Amino acid sequence: MRDIAAREGLRSSGAVSEFSAADCNQAIHHRFEQQSVRFASDPAVRLAAGDITYAQLNAAANRAAHRLRTTTDSVDGSKETRPVALLLDQGYESIVWTLAVLKAGLCYAPLDPRLPLAVLKGMLDHLDPSAVVADAPYLDLAHDLAAGIRTVIDVKLENDPFSTANLDLAVSPDTTAYIFYTSGSTGAPKGVADCHRNVLHNIRRYTNTLKFAPGDVLSLVQNPSFSGTVSSLFGALLNGAAIAPYNLSNDGLPALSTWLRRSRVTVFHSVPSIYRQLSDPATRFPNVRLVRLEGDRTAAQDIAHFQSNFQDHCTLVNGLGATECGLVRQFFINACTRLNQTDPVPIGYPVPGVTVRVVDERGTELPRETTGEIVVESEYLAAGYWRDPPLTNEKFTVLDSRLRRYRTGDLGRMSADGCLFHLGRVDHRLRIAGEFVVAAEIEAPLLNIAGVTQCAVRDFNDQSGERRLCAYVVARADVTVTQLRQALSERLVQRLVPSTFILLDALPLTKDLKIDYERLPQPTRQRPPLSNDYVPPRTELEWQLTRLWSEVLEIDQVGVNDSFLDLGGDSLHAMRIVNRLGAKEHQTIQLGSLLAHGTIRKLAELLNDTELP
Repeated sequence: MRDIAAREGLRSSGAVSEFSAADCNQAIHHRFEQQSVRFASDPAVRLAAGDITYAQLNAAANRAAHRLRTTTDSVDGSKETRPVALLLDQGYESIVWTLAVLKAGLCYAPLDPRLPLAVLKGMLDHLDPSAVVADAPYLDLAHDLAAGIRTVIDVKLENDPFSTANLDLAVSPDTTAYIFYTSGSTGAPKGVADCHRNVLHNIRRYTNTLKFAPGDVLSLVQNPSFSGTVSSLFGALLNGAAIAPYNLSNDGLPALSTWLRRSRVTVFHSVPSIYRQLSDPATRFPNVRLVRLEGDRTAAQDIAHFQSNFQDHCTLVNGLGATECGLVRQFFINACTRLNQTDPVPIGYPVPGVTVRVVDERGTELPRETTGEIVVESEYLAAGYWRDPPLTNEKFTVLDSRLRRYRTGDLGRMSADGCLFHLGRVDHRLRIAGEFVVAAEIEAPLLNIAGVTQCAVRDFNDQSGERRLCAYVVARADVTVTQLRQALSERLVQRLVPSTFILLDALPLTKDLKIDYERLPQPTRQRPPLSNDYVPPRTELEWQLTRLWSEVLEIDQVGVNDSFLDLGGDSLHAMRIVNRLGAKEHQTIQLGSLLAHGTIRKLAELLNDTELP
């Protein structure tokens, strides 16, 4: 299982300098200003129109910081305690104003303009910012949100009179740097606040493990409100590398591969659903040395996709991180990596300065190979939730004067050699027939079936109140439920084979392109796509049996050649049918006979040959 060969084979794009612990005892923008002196004429931002140098970026950020400082000085003397909200698309202006807010001694809070107005208003009320910074597409929205009581700053300013000199403000490493709102997929959005020191320690982990260096070009493809952008943005600008922003909302997924080649990106970072759209089997993205996947679960097919579309010298790193704790685990994959296809893709092994444990409900560490909640212990966890001390105290536990523990709410399992597997959310843990079921351990073999490209497994209540498993599958048009069930039956114990399969054109995604489990459709009474065609009943007995199967299996259309198991039937369903046959149709049959004669037609033939009471 060890990823040592892939880890040691990781290439760099230039002379790698260690990011030391001492480098973390400063403000983020001070580290950037040091790079602006060292690499003044080198590219800092790669745009379609041409590169922006470190000197040019620093000057632009300084002008914006002086403007911001002047504007907020006239509004609120307590601005240091109030964030600046950003309503910006991914691109040059977002990079400039992120640096500007930090240079002005303030903290930034990027908001997603795609959110409903009511949600954005709630966030703004919670933030209570000193100003809202917006570009042209979102100025009207910014004024609506500001409601006349907050300053709105248009990033475009004709005849900019502000200084290009560094502000040289004294900013403590313990000052709040940003507030990122979580997606709200597990409840109301929460504002996670963190300080300069902790952000720098997270960048240090990335820099030293992934060899960020001058000569690298890091991608920046997701909305600025997505906290995963921090590691790419500062991973580049604090190491003399370049950052290449891509406006996914405007330019779209189909153009991403072309952009990646033209921008000569060396480090590509995204959630798996975006990465899956990359395709270059002919030239295999010759400039990319590293692919980073985080933010959602990686599948075995993603490894095959990587090995087909990227150079043999390229490395794929599957990582685990969160807004509240930064990077906590990494697993390195190369062209030679082969994994157990029935297991989820590993999250991997430790990174410096972070300890991960798998614990039970009481917080006690569990033995290896046992499923429990993932908790993270470090001196550099996020400061907490903005203006929410009760939630901060619930999720973060102080272990000693500096060490704290964060409860991730994620399920995991630690292998015998210390490799971590991520198994989904604790609140997505399924309980079937009194036993816990881990969805990821069904999804992994399901994804290994030929023709399946995506899947998700959830539970639901049938009409009798029983909890059952439902698999949502994106697959080729010729894939049938019969094939899926048969393949899973060869890989899993029967109780783990879902009773219901729903074939979809695509899994629903959140605005950040993660799987949106809340929008997965509920199972219906529609007949699933089986390997056999629908054949209607022809005799009275077949009609009686069809009505009974339809009622028990909760399927409106049952064909006489449809398999009882393929329709989702199990021993509990079979017992109900046997009991109702005796009570309602006055037909006697053994449970084993029903399961052995697994279609309406075969069962009717058996009953016709049986002497009835």
